[in-house]
Amino acid sequence: MKTQGYKKSNTEKRYATVIKQVIDLSKPQHVKIVAGRGTSKTTDILADRIMDVCYEMPRARFAIVSDTYTNALENVVPSILEGFNRKGWIEGVHYVTDVAPPDHFQKNYKPVLKFKHTISTYLGNLIKLGSLDQVSSVAGDSYQHVFGDEAKYLKSKKLNKLMPALRGFPEASTSPFYLGTTFTTDMPNVTMGDQDWILKGAKEMDQDKFLHALQVGIVINEIRIEMKEAHDKGHYDRVKKLDKNLVRWMERHNRVRKSLTFFHISSSLANATILGADYFINSLKDLGQEEAKASILSFKPNIEKGERFYINLNEDHFYYDGVNNQFYESKKLTETFEASSLALRYLNHKAPIEGGMDFGNQTSLVMGQGNDRLYRIIKEFHTLAPESSKELAKKFIDFFKYQKNKVLYLWYDRAGNQYQMIKRDFANEIKDHIENYEGTKTGWTVVLNSKNQANILQEEEYLFTKKLMGNYYPKLPELMIDALQCPNLKSSLELAKTKVTKNAKGQTVIKKDKSSEKLPLKQLPMYSTNYSDGFKYLLYRKNWVKISNGRSIYQTSDPEVY
Repeated sequence: MKTQGYKKSNTEKRYATVIKQVIDLSKPQHVKIVAGRGTSKTTDILADRIMDVCYEMPRARFAIVSDTYTNALENVVPSILEGFNRKGWIEGVHYVTDVAPPDHFQKNYKPVLKFKHTISTYLGNLIKLGSLDQVSSVAGDSYQHVFGDEAKYLKSKKLNKLMPALRGFPEASTSPFYLGTTFTTDMPNVTMGDQDWILKGAKEMDQDKFLHALQVGIVINEIRIEMKEAHDKGHYDRVKKLDKNLVRWMERHNRVRKSLTFFHISSSLANATILGADYFINSLKDLGQEEAKASILSFKPNIEKGERFYINLNEDHFYYDGVNNQFYESKKLTETFEASSLALRYLNHKAPIEGGMDFGNQTSLVMGQGNDRLYRIIKEFHTLAPESSKELAKKFIDFFKYQKNKVLYLWYDRAGNQYQMIKRDFANEIKDHIENYEGTKTGWTVVLNSKNQANILQEEEYLFTKKLMGNYYPKLPELMIDALQCPNLKSSLELAKTKVTKNAKGQTVIKKDKSSEKLPLKQLPMYSTNYSDGFKYLLYRKNWVKISNGRSIYQTSDPEVY
């Protein structure tokens, strides 16, 4: 690692938030940042940190990990590349993706067999994209630094399997960045199943040591400013003296940077100068008070277990390996790709598909497949007004176009048929759009299972799901939900609260608090109970209900209005 040699081209003026400046000056081995929306965590903090690590450890090998390849390819990598471009790196000159690097690039410290899902830099670095839903794709290699964005989605157990891969390339070991980590995220919401391991960074941070590193970094920065000013004035003897002083301070800096962790929680106000007042006003209006607290102000959200409607729902009901390893092999980092059912590991393309549907400002469709032993929720779809059944049908048809058995059994709110009174029958409407989209037969057959069905009382749903999720009865199926294909459903189930009230007979009953369905339209998928209702219609079946409560028919009542 070079610690000396002033070059005018390596000196730049840049605007940065206070947090970004602190990271740039202290250059710790480990960085764990929790920051609100609009703080440029990926395009600025993460991208610039990657560039710094590349400069300090040329020819080294790094990993960028994400929860899924979908998120990595659609969100993380494009933002990192945008950050590279903002800071002067040019594709084809300073970096390339998915292909062998050109001859003018330095060579990586060891031979590279495959360049799929990699970024190569002109400094000889190889940056490999990895997904924790396929942790084996990255765990077998050696890396000198690991980066991760949206850390709240990274499962700690799977991430721990990757950490032993931090090894190799002794030539880079003189850098304090060697075997380091960099993770950024907004505030984890544990009530939605987010991972909050990053918050442990507070205990890992030695504040005295960090302040020392920051102070030394400030001195180094001041020396570099003097060197630039002296160089611009042609005072080259002064530049040489300052360069010797710079070497001494950088040696001190390197000693204190090793084993140093910087952890910080920051709200979006850290970037208020750039975002402006309107950003915060509009965010509060669009997100609502509760979400704004977490995603803008970085407050920790919380919901007590006893308040949850789905009281026995836990992490055991979710799986994270629902994607076929081969699906993304042919996809390039910069390629726009179309998601399809071919990615689903547990989908039987030769068997019918089942769906639960809820109508309203948000129309939700929850897809499942399985049997009386194991039932999997495999995919979710939704539309928001003014979109409706036609647009939802299009999403379903496009995603499941490779399905060989094109039969969909559909359960739904019985009001879906009652809209016939206003000459709008949503249930038959979605059936018609799926079977004959824009007048063209699709090959699908939709079987409507909820005609003349009794209303499902909320207290009945509460008791049924409590027994189903609690594994009270061996004859009820084990419930598994694809957490990565159904993130909104997962959130809807985890955030649903109880409401204790009296029925017509004066008896105390537990109902589902539906107030979240009055949230702004954009918040409905993630934060309302809408998706949980589609889930209810899919699972609340006569045979399973009979097993759970010993009776063969539903209790009935009129639909409630919220």
